[in-house]
Amino acid sequence: RSRNSLTLFHEVAKRVPAYREFLKEHGIQAKNIHTREDFEKIPITNKAGYLKKYPLADLCWDGSLARPAVFSSTSGSTGKPFYFQRLPNLEEEYSILAELFLGNGEHVPGPKNPTLVIIGFGMGVWVGGTLTYRAFDIASRRAYPVSILPAGVNKTEILKALHDLAPSFKQTIIIGYPPFVKDIIDEAEFEGINIKALNIRFLFAAEAFSEHFRDYLAKKVGIKNVYRDTLNIYGTADIGAMAFETPTAILIRRLAMKNKKIFARVFGDTNKTPTLAQYNPTFVSFEAPKGEILLTGYSAVPLVRYAVGDRGGVHTFDELKTIFEESGINLEKEAKKHEVPLYELPFVYVYERSDLA
Repeated sequence: RSRNSLTLFHEVAKRVPAYREFLKEHGIQAKNIHTREDFEKIPITNKAGYLKKYPLADLCWDGSLARPAVFSSTSGSTGKPFYFQRLPNLEEEYSILAELFLGNGEHVPGPKNPTLVIIGFGMGVWVGGTLTYRAFDIASRRAYPVSILPAGVNKTEILKALHDLAPSFKQTIIIGYPPFVKDIIDEAEFEGINIKALNIRFLFAAEAFSEHFRDYLAKKVGIKNVYRDTLNIYGTADIGAMAFETPTAILIRRLAMKNKKIFARVFGDTNKTPTLAQYNPTFVSFEAPKGEILLTGYSAVPLVRYAVGDRGGVHTFDELKTIFEESGINLEKEAKKHEVPLYELPFVYVYERSDLA
């Protein structure tokens, strides 16, 4: 992780005008940053002290906006929205997550299992809708063929699709903001749609939810394996779908929720329900000094030790495995019991925004 972060740091210091100026203002010489310990002393960047301080072009590679890219905007929940230019790598990275999710279900998309993907995120300037569409489109062409309905935040259209279109498919994947998805399922039942016959799976983003919420929806639609058939993304307009629930992460969170000592060791002293996600350190890396989530990752606006505005922490897979072992719980046995694949990726957990307006 430190090697990838260090490599990106040196590239950004060389090619991004705003970051060169940022380091100069803080008295940092890039040539002196060699180790992980050096890297962790680099000043933190954020929206106020970095992104909004410099011209947009200067925040991009080589100080230029002249590249094939897509713009997305932050939601404005922490103040004035900010526009991010997105490179295709974020779509490719998200497509790997989409491919994992598609391949984990009981009915793997293919000739015998036609699959409908209904995207219920906003399809405008926000990152969720368009990025999710591109990711599933790429995954569909590369590995698992699916049909995509980019319905957007349109409850009437989604209900109509569940009634008229979904019965023609072996399974339907509903993607959206958790409370919005709950509304759809509740209203579908009220409208007399036989939702249990549709083999529904869920992909969520933008908000944490409890295991009770997961179980509620799973029971409503008849999901047999919540570890494989539900997934919550930890994403942001800043750098896309940066971390995500895996069957492993869901298993660990559900086990931790049943044991106060384990919960405290995994998530710290909090009465909130954190989202626990895993991430690919080849794409993005996380730190959490003093509980502040920092990320380092590549895009049109590359980010180095960037405070995304969330509180939480990080763990390696081995750290969590050891915590459970010391409490007498064998993760491999639990995974086998619940038919859960173990992904040995690092973890990030998030339990609240630090700057919500």
